[in-house]
Amino acid sequence: MRLARRATAAAAMVLWVSLILAAQQPADLAGTWSGEATLEGMDEPNTLTLVLEMKEGKLAGHMTDQYGAIDGDIADVVFEQGAFNFTVTALFGEGHQGTISFKMKVNGDSMKGEVEVPDMGAKGTWQATKRQ
Repeated sequence: MRLARRATAAAAMVLWVSLILAAQQPADLAGTWSGEATLEGMDEPNTLTLVLEMKEGKLAGHMTDQYGAIDGDIADVVFEQGAFNFTVTALFGEGHQGTISFKMKVNGDSMKGEVEVPDMGAKGTWQATKRQ
């Protein structure tokens, strides 16, 4: 009897972990994400749009913003257990480029997290919703 309970509990745990891992697949992120980013010390939020797709079995994407400072492919993509991290290159002023780092948490059709712009010494947040 005790052995049967342990086996049932172990099977339930394996099923639960499998369901959690199955729910968090990179392919589920494919689509267009849009939302406002706010940096500390900045008056106006910036609307960022991220288009994600699966390419050769890997998550890839292209990000733009409302001001034209961001218009490039994302890099350093890591997606595991609901955490989605990546970087993108941006223009700061006349020809000066820098990297923006994103550390996001995905929950269904929404993501939110931290944005860091080391070249400007700025931090902030981005919150996006999947449109497609």
